[in-house]
Amino acid sequence: MFFENQKRLKFIALSLGLLSFGCGRPTETETAQRPTRPTLPAPKEQLDPSFYTVAHYGDERDVEADLKMSLARASTEKKRVLLQVGGEWCGWCKRLTSFIEKNETVRASVERNYLLMKVTFTPKQPNEAFLSKYPTIKGYPHLFVLDTEGNLLHSQDTGVLEDGKDGYVEDKVVAFLEEWKSKD
Repeated sequence: MFFENQKRLKFIALSLGLLSFGCGRPTETETAQRPTRPTLPAPKEQLDPSFYTVAHYGDERDVEADLKMSLARASTEKKRVLLQVGGEWCGWCKRLTSFIEKNETVRASVERNYLLMKVTFTPKQPNEAFLSKYPTIKGYPHLFVLDTEGNLLHSQDTGVLEDGKDGYVEDKVVAFLEEWKSKD
């Protein structure tokens, strides 16, 4: 019985290409000659959309350098800079990010008109010097709209863009984005 099962397993393994003829494992030559499987790109939702200049919050980031880079790119692309202040600790920040990335209408508006830069606010990294240039933030996430020179155009409390408990409202977010996009 044991040998019969062993023969069946070897036949199945050979059929599936798991074993080569002769021994139980392929030789180095057989392995080298075997075509390699191409690597698949990451699923679309795992790739950072191109409208980000800073896609993730991080305590170690140099926000002044990030802003300089964001403004240079915004000038080239003729877009506004949208600063999203918050952190990984913030559930509403995660909801906003997901909403922007997954809602087709909102995402299209952001892609056409803005570059989004995340600015970290945590106890370890409150970015006080950077954020002191802007109006006081009452809750997170918070959005600031800047022109290509870095001038503040608008400070947006995101609470008014929510439906109160479940997430963000497409019409409200789109209206905000349309109001503050570049008129060029």
